[in-house]
Amino acid sequence: MSRLRRLFVSEKIFFITCNLLPTRLPFVDADFVCLAEAITGVRGRRMFLFTGYVFMPDHWHALVIPAQDDTLPQMMDAIKMAGMRRFNSRRNERGRLWQPRYYDEIIWTVKQYNESLSYMHFNPVERGLVTKPEDWPWSSFRCFGGTVEIPLEVDRLDLPADQSVRL
Repeated sequence: MSRLRRLFVSEKIFFITCNLLPTRLPFVDADFVCLAEAITGVRGRRMFLFTGYVFMPDHWHALVIPAQDDTLPQMMDAIKMAGMRRFNSRRNERGRLWQPRYYDEIIWTVKQYNESLSYMHFNPVERGLVTKPEDWPWSSFRCFGGTVEIPLEVDRLDLPADQSVRL
């Protein structure tokens, strides 16, 4: 079996997907709160940028920029561990919560960034959970112009208007 190799690059924007183990029950609102608290705690320690997200019943997506002296694998390990501890404590369970691997992709252009953000925000609509992205409370959609309080603040990037600009 081949081993997944990850690039150890810093100061890049990554689109990540982290999946729940199929043997675990889907997330409910209280679990989403645990995930938001776990990410907030790890963000405070590791100082990474978190520029967009969506939490779904069986996975979550985010756009992240690891701190200059950090790596994506270390950052993701910290988030997965903090999330697992919070979930297991809340649910009075033990054991792994996340699939061992996560998916990541480097965002190279403004266009790719905007497409990834749109994909995340429309994910609950595509899955039939809501009819409009603003109706799903567990995403960063409302951070971009809304006045409603959101569970997890995002870092704003000042990106060029030209979609072809490389990041």
